[in-house]
Amino acid sequence: MAARYDEQAIEKCFRLYLRFNGQQHQRIEQEMRKVYPGWQRSYLYTRGTGKNLKIGWIEKFGWEKALELHLATKPTAALNNAQKLVREVEEVREKLFTKIKTEGAAQVGKDVLYLHRDYSKLSIEALTKVEAARDTLGGFVSYYERFLDWVTDIDQRLAQGILKVEDLIIARAEQEFGESEETLKWQRDVETKTDAANSANAAAEPGA
Repeated sequence: MAARYDEQAIEKCFRLYLRFNGQQHQRIEQEMRKVYPGWQRSYLYTRGTGKNLKIGWIEKFGWEKALELHLATKPTAALNNAQKLVREVEEVREKLFTKIKTEGAAQVGKDVLYLHRDYSKLSIEALTKVEAARDTLGGFVSYYERFLDWVTDIDQRLAQGILKVEDLIIARAEQEFGESEETLKWQRDVETKTDAANSANAAAEPGA
């Protein structure tokens, strides 16, 4: 008969599921077994058919939807948005430059020249913010998880040694990169500027 687990066990597993971005189920199992020795990763999955059907925790508790929201609000998601913003700003700036170069500065008018100036400044600012965003807790955790995947493939004993002190590493990272209100404000600014870049894109088309 399958073991029964209380809400505390389910909540711990859910936090691990989010922590590992819905992946690395073996690591989830390792962490769960520190508290619940008989826990198996198979509990995550829906399995069997008919009378033998057992709904996995991921499906039963709707964790996939929660994961989507979690990934969308991570600092690394803001970094991706910032990188997207840089591409959009650069695209508009390049179109403005092409228009000025093709038609001549004297012919395009002050509005286009001023717009190109503003987008040049915005491009520099966006690039600066992207570089700053890399130095965050979310950025560190993202690279740390990738690094640990590599180590696991190369030397499992070394990976197990790192996992033993993982909580200390993450705690140290939280102290070093603690998210601030300034970071949250910048995330909102990224969204606003992305919308502005999209609106200005049409005005920057050659011949517009």
